Amino acid sequence: MPDAASVARGVDKPRRPQASPLFRLVSDHLHRLQTVYDERFARAYGPWRPVVAQVADKFLACGVLDHGFARIRCDACTHESLLAFSCKCRYFCPSGHAKRLTIWTQWLDTTLLAPVPHRQVVLTIPKRLRAYCLYRRRLLGEIARVAARTVTAAIRTLTGERDLAVGIVACLQTHGSRANWHPHLHLLVTDGGFRPDGTFVSWPAHDTARLTEAFRRAVLRLFVRLELFDEDQAASMLSWPHSGFHVHTAVWEGPFGSPRTIARSPPASHATAPAIPSRSNG
Repeated sequence: MPDAASVARGVDKPRRPQASPLFRLVSDHLHRLQTVYDERFARAYGPWRPVVAQVADKFLACGVLDHGFARIRCDACTHESLLAFSCKCRYFCPSGHAKRLTIWTQWLDTTLLAPVPHRQVVLTIPKRLRAYCLYRRRLLGEIARVAARTVTAAIRTLTGERDLAVGIVACLQTHGSRANWHPHLHLLVTDGGFRPDGTFVSWPAHDTARLTEAFRRAVLRLFVRLELFDEDQAASMLSWPHSGFHVHTAVWEGPFGSPRTIARSPPASHATAPAIPSRSNG
């Protein structure tokens, strides 16, 4: 039988990152990929970005004692262990991403989001525009700001409250289910907005087709302003019977900070809630 001290401590099982298939793949093929990338992949996936090599180098050092560690000692039992440093990178490193996502989600729930219902809004753009984003990554941030302004304007218009502060958290996703280049936006939006006195006004029933059209026109105006399109090209896209733009708003979640339910089609209302302190950014 195991001794009592071992049971109390548990068994420390450090990660073995070098044994993972992803580690071996990056370690063995990253340099070769970088040398042939411009010739074989740049046309389809955009130019090689320095951040790729930086993230890969951090990933190869993540969880490896040779690249730094903390020495942990229990004062009660004098047991010691070594904890390798983490790369703290998002997306690429499974360990670092999971940790950051957990911490970020907890921060959202406990610090930022107001205790009111929220709605997920997903916005997509047509294939013709995605290529521009592939070579001008900052354009993705511009489109995110257009999306936030469009949703805010829609809520203010439908409620008839021009001074409502709408809380929005925007998350950019650049790939589809097949790991293809498919930039689109996920917005976590307060299901309404706050008056200056803190009173919350719910988002009334709305027509997603009208919201989609408003988003389409706003994005095309952005492309004209940035001189990526001229007026005639934008007008031509407005005549398309199937625009390629899409907005989805059917996923609704109950107030944060309380037992919550997630629904695909929540009952629409135009209720006014009592004043509450808002933690969402307007």
